[in-house]
Amino acid sequence: TIPPLPPSGHLAYVYDDGGNRPFSHYDKSPPLGECEGDCDDDNDCAGDLKCFQRSGTEAVPGCASGDSIYGQDKSGKDYCYSADPLLQYVYDNTCEQVPPDGLCTGSKPLQQCEGDCDRNGNCAQGLYCFQRDEGVTSVPGCSGTPPDPMSGYDNDKDYCTIPPLPPSGHLAYVYDDGGNRPFSHYDKSPPLGECEGDCDDDNDCAGDLKCFQRSGTEAVPGCASGDSIYGQDKSGKDYCYRDTPATSPPTQSPTSTCAPTPAITPPPTGPATYIPGENTLFEADLNLSTGLRAEVIAWSGQKVVLSSGQVSAESFHGKPDGAAVFADECGGGWTYVSNCEEGGSSSYTGGVGALYFNAQNEVVDYKMIQKSTRRNCSGGKTWWNTWVTCEETNGGGVYEVHPKNNNPNIKRKTLLGQNGRNGGHYEGVAYDNRFPDDANFRPKLFLTEDTSSGPLERFQPSVQALADAKASGDYSNLLHIDPDNTAQTDYLLITPDANIDTQGTFIWTSSLSAGRDNANSYFQNCEGIDVRNGMLYMTCKADKLLFILNLDAMTYIQSSTKSGAFNDQPDQIAAITGVNGDIMYFCEDGISGGNSGVSGSGVHARDATGQGYTILQDEGNGLAGETTGLAFSPDRKLMIVAYQQGRIYKIWREDGRPFGGQTLDIRYHSAPDNIFAFAE
Repeated sequence: TIPPLPPSGHLAYVYDDGGNRPFSHYDKSPPLGECEGDCDDDNDCAGDLKCFQRSGTEAVPGCASGDSIYGQDKSGKDYCYSADPLLQYVYDNTCEQVPPDGLCTGSKPLQQCEGDCDRNGNCAQGLYCFQRDEGVTSVPGCSGTPPDPMSGYDNDKDYCTIPPLPPSGHLAYVYDDGGNRPFSHYDKSPPLGECEGDCDDDNDCAGDLKCFQRSGTEAVPGCASGDSIYGQDKSGKDYCYRDTPATSPPTQSPTSTCAPTPAITPPPTGPATYIPGENTLFEADLNLSTGLRAEVIAWSGQKVVLSSGQVSAESFHGKPDGAAVFADECGGGWTYVSNCEEGGSSSYTGGVGALYFNAQNEVVDYKMIQKSTRRNCSGGKTWWNTWVTCEETNGGGVYEVHPKNNNPNIKRKTLLGQNGRNGGHYEGVAYDNRFPDDANFRPKLFLTEDTSSGPLERFQPSVQALADAKASGDYSNLLHIDPDNTAQTDYLLITPDANIDTQGTFIWTSSLSAGRDNANSYFQNCEGIDVRNGMLYMTCKADKLLFILNLDAMTYIQSSTKSGAFNDQPDQIAAITGVNGDIMYFCEDGISGGNSGVSGSGVHARDATGQGYTILQDEGNGLAGETTGLAFSPDRKLMIVAYQQGRIYKIWREDGRPFGGQTLDIRYHSAPDNIFAFAE
C-alpha cells in the first residue's frame, strides 16, 4: 500500500520534474522543504535551503534516511537541506557525559555546531560559544536539536556557532582577501565600513576611513572589541576606523559642564584640633593623627555609592595608582582621576577612572575615562588640565586623556617616550612652564622610566604646535603633533662632584644610549617626579635616593630616603612650603624588619624645620599594599588617598578647617626603623 509520509527530518521523495511523482498524497511542487526531493538546484528549495546533489545514496546533512521504513531515500535523487551543520555533542572536559558511550570523539578547538564549549576560546577561529539553558532547543547557525547527553545529565550543553553580526561600533570580521571569509552572512567586499575588517590599507576602507594596522589585538580607535560576546576581534587582523581629526579635542562633560558654585560659608570659629603626627584614632583600618576622620568612598570591583543614594553604572577599577584632582572650569565641583594598574604586556585591562564630586565634596558619579591600556601606573597633569597616564610595561606608551572624556576606547598616544624607543616601563610625568608669556621660554615635560637603565626624558613640544596652541587656546594636540620638526627629546646625564658624590652637575643629551648608561650608573628605577619653582624632584627606588635638580643652575644634590624623604633638608621643604608653618605631604611604602617589626604604607609629612610626621598609616599592614594617588580637593578640605589593595579614602579634619601645606608627587621607600615608622 501507499507508505506513510515520513516524519519531519527524514528524506521525503515528494516531487520529480519529469512527472514521476510517486504517490498522489506526495504530489508537491517547488519550493520544497527541508529533506524533500527531488530538486535540481537551489532554486527548487524554499528560503535559504540548498539542493544537496547526489550520485547515489549519500547522506543528506541534517536528514535521516529511514529508507527501511519509508522507502524515500532514492538513489541519485537530490534533496533540499539546511546548509547549517547538524548539532553534535562530541566533547567536554571529562568526556563522561558524551553520548553514546561517554567517550569524546572530538577535540578543541571545536568546529561549527560542535559542543560542549565553555568559552569562545574553545571554538575554532571565527566561531563563538553559544551559551544555552536546558529549555533552549535550537542553536543559531546549526540544524537539528541539541543531542541528549549520557543518562543522568542535563541537556544544557553549549555549542560553537557563527557569532551574530556585531552592532555598530563593534569590531566585525567581514572580509579576508585570501578568500577566508568566515561565514556567508558576513561575506562582504571592500570598501569596508567603520570597525570592519580585514583591511590591508586605506584603499580597502570607505570614504575617509583609514586602516588600523595591528600585530595583535591592539584597541582600534572608536571601536569596541566585544570579543567576549561576538568573537570578532581577531589577532593580527586590521580594521577600518575613523581617524579623529587632530583639531578635535576630546568630548567633555559626562553630566554637566560645571557643578553649582557653593554658597560661601563662614570659616570655623572653634579651636583647631588637628595635631599632625599624634596618632590617637583608629578608624576604617587606619591609624590617624588627632583630629582626623577617615572613610572609604570606593572599593575595587564594587559600584560606587553616590550622594543621591544610587550607585555608579560601572564598578570601581582595580589596583588604583597615580591620581590628580581637577577643578571644574567654572569652580564648584571637581574630579579625582585615578590610574588602574591592572593588565600586562599583552593584557589590556588597565586604564583611568574618574570620581566626580559636587561643590559640597560629595561623590556624584564614577566612570572609566580611558580603557584598553596596560598597567597604568602613574602620570601627571598638564598645564591645560588634562591627565597624562603612563603604561609601566614592556612596550608601554604615554597617553593623554581629558578628566571628563566620554570616549574611553579612543587612545591618544603622545610623543613622550617615543623618540627611537620601543615603548617602556613609564612611571611619572611633570612639567616646567614657569614663564608662559615669555616667547623665549620653551615649556618642558619630564618622564621617568622604572627600569635599571631607565633614563630621565625631557620633552620640548614643537615650536609651531605651541604657537598654535597659545593662539587658539586649544592645547589638545600639543603632545601629539610635530608639524615643523622642532619637537625635541633628550636625556639626563649627571656628573658627580669629584669630592662630594652626593652633588654634582648635569647636562642633557640627545643620545638615548648615553642616557640609559648614565641612569644605570647613578639613578636606577626612578618613579615619582615633580617640578616646583625650577626645581625637579625625583625618587629612585633601587638605591632609595631622592634627586633634586636645579633646572636653571644645572646642578643637583641627592639624598637617601632610608630615613624618609628630605631628611636633614629643611631648606628644601621651606623652598616648597614657605616658612609659615605649612607642611609638605607625600606617600611612603610600608616597611618591615628591624626593631619596628612591620608597618604598612601611609601618608607622611615634613615641615620647614625638617620635622617629620606620620599623618596616617596602616600600622598593622592589614591593607597590604602601597599608598598612592595623594591629592586634595580644590578647597583643601578633603584629602584623597588610595591603597592599591583597592580602596579610595577620603580624610578630613574634624574642626572643619582645610589642610594647609602642599603635596609633592613623589613616593619614598624607607628602610626599617625610619623616624616615621611609629610616630608618637
